[in-house]
Amino acid sequence: MKITDLEMITLAGPPLPAVAHPAWAPGSTWQRWGGVIVKIHTDEGITGIGAPGYAAADRFESWIKPQLIGKDPFAIEQHAKILRMAGGGWGVEIALWDIIGKACGQPVYKLWGGYQDRVPAYASCIEVRAPERRAEDVLHIRELGYRAIKLRIHDWQMKDDLAQVAAVRRSVGDDFTILVDANQAQLPGTPQPEPGPVWTEQRALQTARELEKLGVYWLEEPLDRYNFEGLSRLCAAVDLLIAGGENNRGLHEFRWLIEQDCYDVIQPEALVSEGISQLRKIAGLAEMHHKLVAPHHGGGGVGLAAHLHLCAAIPNAAFLEVFEDPPCMTSEIFQWYVKEPLRVDSDGCVGVPQKPGLGVELNEEKIAKYRTA
Repeated sequence: MKITDLEMITLAGPPLPAVAHPAWAPGSTWQRWGGVIVKIHTDEGITGIGAPGYAAADRFESWIKPQLIGKDPFAIEQHAKILRMAGGGWGVEIALWDIIGKACGQPVYKLWGGYQDRVPAYASCIEVRAPERRAEDVLHIRELGYRAIKLRIHDWQMKDDLAQVAAVRRSVGDDFTILVDANQAQLPGTPQPEPGPVWTEQRALQTARELEKLGVYWLEEPLDRYNFEGLSRLCAAVDLLIAGGENNRGLHEFRWLIEQDCYDVIQPEALVSEGISQLRKIAGLAEMHHKLVAPHHGGGGVGLAAHLHLCAAIPNAAFLEVFEDPPCMTSEIFQWYVKEPLRVDSDGCVGVPQKPGLGVELNEEKIAKYRTA
């Protein structure tokens, strides 16, 4: 089998039901939910679908495409070198694995180990909201089937962060998992229209200790992503789990994070951390160090499916992240270009598609409607 062509499709996406205000970029707004997808075609009539990343890779046409045409899609480790030289486009590898699964007649997670066929999911909120609003939101989230929610705490005062978490805990009781994300491990140079709070180690420690009292399961990204010593100290000082890693890149950075005990829960992202195959290696190293893995994902339906297959393949997966923050974002809006969106069941889990490959198909009518390139 040989690769005959690659195409990258940029999508404007549908307007959101309400304007979203992402907590990690104060002052910014989302009006629509778009995306970028990749199709890889082969001489045996099998087409794989993937996503190059959160934006079109600059070197897709000039480097990635000409380097992959004529190659065997099964030669994943060879292609990883091409993508590494391109400095991006890691989600292209997702499409290669979709091809491999289809060619083998198996869902990808079975090729990777097949540990389980359903994965616990959490509703990942986008916005910072008032305590009383979040107390209502979590009841709706629970009605959808979720048994876990991730709140964004990004207020200037610690008491305001804690008030939101406390209101949710009072609303939902003790039999519901609360996760908290401080979004402090931003990429350098990430544009923000307005300044946001930057935590010191003291604030991170004080907040973590208060969150423990509220029964929070993990605190995500409490410090800068390269503050390894501070993260290690925090991890050792508190009982709740410390999570992070979504913005770290390369096996070497995750080796540092894992071996220095910076995090209890490792959160690599396939569209950032050098591809889904590298995430499998990271998951193996994390398992050796008795750490959980909960891949980050915010890039849309195809990427969500790929991370679901990864979680189902490994024994140390904690949760699958699904954007769910009505009315501005729902899981179906998040996956709008997929024909049959992945859904949470009544037990708060997402079942893995059993069709060959990723097991999801594109909604070509919607793609045609919102296509920009």
